[in-house]
Amino acid sequence: MQLTPMLSQYLDIKKQHPDAILFYQMGDFFEMFFEDALEAAPLLEVTLTSRDRTAANPIPMCGIPIHALSTYLPRLLAHGKRVAVCQQVENPEHAKGIVKREVTRVFTPALVADPELVAPEVRNILFVAAPSDTGLAVCLVDLLASETRTGEFHSKDLFLDLLQEWQPKELLIPSALSSHEFVVEALRILPTMTVTLRDKFFESDDAVKAAAAYLKETQGLAGGTLSPPLRLVDHEALKLDAVTVSALSVVRTPWKDELSLSDVLDGTLTSMGRRRLKEWLLHPLSARKAIEQRLDAVESFLKDDAFADSIREPLKSLRDLERLASKSHLGLSLPRDLVAIREILKRIPALKTRLKTSKAARLKQLAGELDAMTSLAKLLDEALLDEPNTSIREGGIFKETYHPEIKEYRALSQDAKGFIAAMETREKERTGISSLKVKYSRVFGYTIEITKSYLDRVPKDYRRKQTIANGERFVTDELKKFEEKAMSAEHRLSSLEEALFLELRRKVAEASGKLLQNARLLSELDVLQGFAKVSKERGYRRPELVDSDSFVIEEGRHPVIETLMPQGEFVPNSIEMDDTSRTWIITGPNMAGKSTIMRQVALIGIMAQAGCFVSAAKARLPLFDAIFTRIGSSDDLTRGRSTFMVEMAEVARILGKATPKSLILIDEIGRGTSTYDGLALAWSILEYVHTEVGAKTLFATHFHELTALEKAFTGLVNRNVLVDRRQGDVVFLHRLGPGACSRSYGVDVAKLAGLPPKVLARAGDVLKLLESQSERVARVRSKALDPLEKQLLFFDEPKIPETLAPLES
Repeated sequence: MQLTPMLSQYLDIKKQHPDAILFYQMGDFFEMFFEDALEAAPLLEVTLTSRDRTAANPIPMCGIPIHALSTYLPRLLAHGKRVAVCQQVENPEHAKGIVKREVTRVFTPALVADPELVAPEVRNILFVAAPSDTGLAVCLVDLLASETRTGEFHSKDLFLDLLQEWQPKELLIPSALSSHEFVVEALRILPTMTVTLRDKFFESDDAVKAAAAYLKETQGLAGGTLSPPLRLVDHEALKLDAVTVSALSVVRTPWKDELSLSDVLDGTLTSMGRRRLKEWLLHPLSARKAIEQRLDAVESFLKDDAFADSIREPLKSLRDLERLASKSHLGLSLPRDLVAIREILKRIPALKTRLKTSKAARLKQLAGELDAMTSLAKLLDEALLDEPNTSIREGGIFKETYHPEIKEYRALSQDAKGFIAAMETREKERTGISSLKVKYSRVFGYTIEITKSYLDRVPKDYRRKQTIANGERFVTDELKKFEEKAMSAEHRLSSLEEALFLELRRKVAEASGKLLQNARLLSELDVLQGFAKVSKERGYRRPELVDSDSFVIEEGRHPVIETLMPQGEFVPNSIEMDDTSRTWIITGPNMAGKSTIMRQVALIGIMAQAGCFVSAAKARLPLFDAIFTRIGSSDDLTRGRSTFMVEMAEVARILGKATPKSLILIDEIGRGTSTYDGLALAWSILEYVHTEVGAKTLFATHFHELTALEKAFTGLVNRNVLVDRRQGDVVFLHRLGPGACSRSYGVDVAKLAGLPPKVLARAGDVLKLLESQSERVARVRSKALDPLEKQLLFFDEPKIPETLAPLES
């Protein structure tokens, strides 16, 4: 096949990026050819056409407008594709032969260097994993936050928890790890994650070096970060594993898209604050001093509306400095991005002044740590227009006073308008042609346009340039000389401004580390004021943090469910736990509110340790090191794991990791197997948690036999969710009371669900006979049994009496 110079250039560039779809710029379009076109067209939902259709083997081809890149590119990335963007790097008007083109950026599912292509609340994460002596060494990269985190993992569960927390878009590994059990399991739980195999980056089995090499290959960056790596696992944070985060709906996740705690507590004013809020809720603090400092800050906003407003007002107008700083570091900033950075820096001095007046230590620290970067702010203020051009190649970026030649060239360019207006007026008078127009087009330059009806009046010094539908276009020596002068000035001006902007962007990039630090401080300030705003609106109260084992919540409310109900309808509940009551067995019917009460206790603990006021009238809380949950039912059929198997695996995780400083929530263990097995396991698990782990535990169950353990163990108590019977119907009070539930309400709940009366009546008869037999057997054998056997007698299977007639058909 005889290829044109353009297609030869295309194929040469494609060889450098064989595993990426090449977006090849041709004028105002990105074109794709050959296999790339066949692969991309259906994913982009664009028409597949061909080049040289008359040839024996036409070349497949498709394309998209350059201005629509932000619309189409995410579609390919969502399918795990890589995209190499190849742009014209010289002006076609000045090119000798084929226009020079280069790949300027490579996009991968995780490395999307343009913030405009990523939703403000989303973090695009790259995980890099290398083999270590006992597990995997991992490096996490968030390109848009210029952040890396590192860690080494010997536990598969911890590795998978982190994957579910961070939701990486891409996993970079050597091919030898593709069959590693950690990786195989990771792909099972995150099937949309793209795996990239690059053995050449892992010669030293160093995840950080591999990440740096990958960033250099795709982004042209040697390291890609602005600060030293952080720890991937914060050992000073309250631990919340993926199961707990999901069960408590701490944040929205891809597998559980419902209202979350993060949604409810979101009083932030900026995108970077919103991302920081999620980070705080996923990693609450465990150090009392740091928590108290956050609470002090929240309280200072609550107590002084004027102070709060003076902080909120400048925050409202701030763009996303975190992503603006990263964009400058990546060499992608446009003129208006630098203007946005300038405007943010100009607001910092006033913020610092206001923060210094606060009595809250952390707010005073923020005042000292925020850097107004006066020199950079001054430079940007002296340089940039308030509303510069969006492009760096068309001028209109800088103030005239920034460079002496700008004023000169701009004056020549602006004089063109006056010259054209004056010439048009003069030529109309000279020729008597009232419709004469002096116009400019990019293709033909400056011309005099005359309609057909006046062609007989055209002066002899007019030279025909072009015929148009309704007339002719002409030039004169005077107009041609002016065009050369004006075009030369415009070209010089645009070239000068482009060079000046690239230099200015480089200076901003050198300061991107300080800019990023400011972004983190501003996002922290945003979260703190947001906590205050939400706390005031929802009537939250400051928790008291104690070093003792006392755990008291008065009139606590579920912060999420409360927002979904009419004001005042949510029924609050109180709890009080200490060494004399650290394990609660909670009984009561389904729908009575056991799970809600348990979850709200955990969420209040998370809110407090994140530094927020809590949804209670009063709270006196210890500092937990971890919160574990076993709530709800789920299966894992892809691995052959039933609901019961998943349940047992989650309990095993809790028993292996919990400490006396943990909070444990276990709801309805043992229902996925036989009554005997389920009760035996629930019994044994409850005993182990109470006697061996010693954590504060809320244990909800339908096995009423377990309530007898209150007499056997100090510190284990019964609580029940109260119900009332009114005219034969059960009414849920949603209130927690002392003691065990007196009976089961399964048949009553079934009635509420709408089961046929005949089924309900039959179930009631069977239930009465079974309960009476169990009580009779217990009375007969009680004297002959030791304490454990007295409980096990409830396992005896009652025989169905002959007096129970079969259900009529």
